[in-house]
Amino acid sequence: MKVKTEKKQSIFDKLTNILKRVKTPKKRKVSRVGRSEYLKKIFERKTEIEHDDDILEFYEPYIDETPEVSIDLDDLLFEKGEFGALGGYSRSFSYWVTNTSFLPSKRDYQYAGIADERVYFLKMMIVAISVIILFILYGILIGNIISSFLNGALLAVIVVIGGIFYPKLKLTLFRGEIKIQVLMSILHLISMLNSGASIQESLKNIANNPEYGITSFEFRSVIKDINQGGYNFVEALERAKLRTKIFIMRQLYDQLILAANKGGTQLLLENLYNEIVRESLSKIDSSKFQISNLGNLIFGIGLIIPFSGMIQSALGAQQGFDGIINAVDLVMGKIGLMSTVIFTIFIKMKIE
Repeated sequence: MKVKTEKKQSIFDKLTNILKRVKTPKKRKVSRVGRSEYLKKIFERKTEIEHDDDILEFYEPYIDETPEVSIDLDDLLFEKGEFGALGGYSRSFSYWVTNTSFLPSKRDYQYAGIADERVYFLKMMIVAISVIILFILYGILIGNIISSFLNGALLAVIVVIGGIFYPKLKLTLFRGEIKIQVLMSILHLISMLNSGASIQESLKNIANNPEYGITSFEFRSVIKDINQGGYNFVEALERAKLRTKIFIMRQLYDQLILAANKGGTQLLLENLYNEIVRESLSKIDSSKFQISNLGNLIFGIGLIIPFSGMIQSALGAQQGFDGIINAVDLVMGKIGLMSTVIFTIFIKMKIE
């Protein structure tokens, strides 16, 4: 009996058998269209993943979009009609005041910061009536109604007259502040022109900046004439020059009109600096000498000479210590106070 002997395979034979069993895949040819679609799917999948990450990492905070409720008491006074008859009187009174030549105009009230003079006069009437009622109640308490009513009526008349002339008083007393506002706006205008901005851009920048006060209000009127009235730039400046009641603003409008007609920014810069800024500074410098001389004059003539004369007359009349006390009281309490008031008014007028 023959026994078959199996031949053991070597390691090399095993490796060759394994390699024979492995089938090498055939390379597929991918067209350009298929490749582009494949890349498109990959990019879409990537954007979806990034979008999900954005949603997870950067969420929009909750914003309460409830509209803000702003209550304007000035509008409520006229819209609800709670002061019907009094509101009608205030309208008539406002029309009479603003259209009377010797009384403040509507623009004066706007200069004083009063947007609607009708509401202003309505408040003034309410205050005047309240003053009379309070004085009548006080008269009932003290048992003298007639005297209290007359005092209340007098104070109400003072309130009405003061309310009417309030814009004039404010423009007179705060004329220096207005001049400083205009000078600061001119310096801002000069800096913007030096930086390369046009005249129109500079005026718009000042108009949108309420810190410049009356200058900002004036330039807003110019822009309103251009946008709503249909005027060109020069015509709007000429209308503003006719409307304004401030001398330094007229000078500024003259230079703006001149620069707009001739088209020279450099000419405007030179004129603004020479004719307005330098002139105002020279007036302040010249006023210092006059103020110092007037102070010495008031101190010498208004205080020292009267005090010396009164002391001499008191000693000559043998009034003694009482005469000296009366002289000091008269000089320091009356003459000195009036001299100080006069000197203060003069300083304010010269500086402004």
